[in-house]
Amino acid sequence: MRLYSILTTFTISILRHSSAISNGSLNHSLNGWYSCYEFTFSNAGDSSGQGGDAECAIYTVPLCYPGICELSAFAEPTVDIFVKRIPATAGDTKTANNVWLLQGGPGYPSTALEADMVKLHTQLEGTVNVYTMDHRGTGRSTLFDCVAAQITTTGSKLGRDIDPAEVPSCAKDLRMKYGDLASFSTTSAATDISTYISKFSNGASSIVYGVSYGTVVVERLMHLNPPSVVGYVLDSIATSSGAPGNKFMYYSTWDTDFGEVGEHFMELCTQDKTCNEHFQSTNLSATLQNVMATLDNDLSSPCATLLSNSTDTSPSVALERLDRSCIDEMPDFNLTAPIDAVQGYFSTDEAYDGVYNARLSQGEDVS
Repeated sequence: MRLYSILTTFTISILRHSSAISNGSLNHSLNGWYSCYEFTFSNAGDSSGQGGDAECAIYTVPLCYPGICELSAFAEPTVDIFVKRIPATAGDTKTANNVWLLQGGPGYPSTALEADMVKLHTQLEGTVNVYTMDHRGTGRSTLFDCVAAQITTTGSKLGRDIDPAEVPSCAKDLRMKYGDLASFSTTSAATDISTYISKFSNGASSIVYGVSYGTVVVERLMHLNPPSVVGYVLDSIATSSGAPGNKFMYYSTWDTDFGEVGEHFMELCTQDKTCNEHFQSTNLSATLQNVMATLDNDLSSPCATLLSNSTDTSPSVALERLDRSCIDEMPDFNLTAPIDAVQGYFSTDEAYDGVYNARLSQGEDVS
C-alpha cells in the first residue's frame, strides 16, 4: 500500500480522537525556521510558491545524551540535525496535529520522502504539519563519515561502498573524531526525535511513520514514549526485536538473507514457459553467476566497460544493481485486484503477463 494511503487513514482515525498536549519548555538550539522548497533536488518535483511552501531548520543536540555515552575530551560536544516541515495551511500551525515521516537506509537522507510529504499534506487537506528529519549521521545532519581515512570517495576501492578491509581504518577515524560511537546509535537518533517533539513541537498530538531502517528508529522511539505521540506506523519493517540471536536480522547478513529471496525469485523461471526455454542446460541462477564472473574477469569487454562507466564499483556489482532496478520498475501487483485482473491472471501461463495485460486493458499507465 502506498505511504500516503496508509498514513491518511491512520492519521485521521487517531488524530480526531486525540487531545492536544501542553508544549514543553525550549532549551535546545534551533536555527530556523526558514522558508525553503518542498523538493531539495530539481529533478524530484516542482516546488510551488516564490519562497517554497516548506520550512527548514537545523536543530543542535548533544553528541552524547546522558546514559547513552560519555563525551570524550577531544570530540565536539554537539551535532546538527536537519529538520524540514510543511506547515498546516488550514487552521493554525500552532494547534494543528503533526505527522513525522522517517527515512531508512540505514544512512539515507530524508529527500526521498519529500514527494510523500507533499502528497500526504494534500491528502489531509493541509490540516496537519508534516515533518521529516535527516537522522544523525545522514544527509544534511552531521555526517557519520570517515573523512580522514578517505574510505568513501569515488576513487577508493569500492567507491561509496566500504570494503571489509577498509573497516578498521574507517572505525579508527570515527573513534578519533567522536569517541564512543554509541553517540550515533539508534537510541541516540530516537532521542533526537523525542527531544525535538518534547521541546520544540507545538504540543499537539503527533503520529510518527518510519520506513525500512526508519522502523528501527521508530520502535526505539516507542520505548522512549514521548507523551504527545499518539500513534506509530511501521512500514517495510526492518527490526526483529525479541528474536533469538540466530534468528535476528543483522545488516551484516543482509546479502545472505536477501540472497534467499533472489534465489527463490529466479527458481520461478523453471515454472514459466518462456523463461525456462532459455535456460535448459544451466538454470537462471547459475547463468547469472557465470555472467558476473565473466564481466569481472574481462574488464576490457564492451559490457564490462559500459557498466564500469555507469558506476564506481565493479561491473558485477553494477549488474546486480541493474537487476534490482528492473524488478523495481515492474508494475505493482494489486493485492485487491478487480475481477477482470484476476481473470487476466488465470488466462495465461505467465502470471506477470496476465496481470500486466489486465491492467493495460483497463487503460492503466504501466509504462
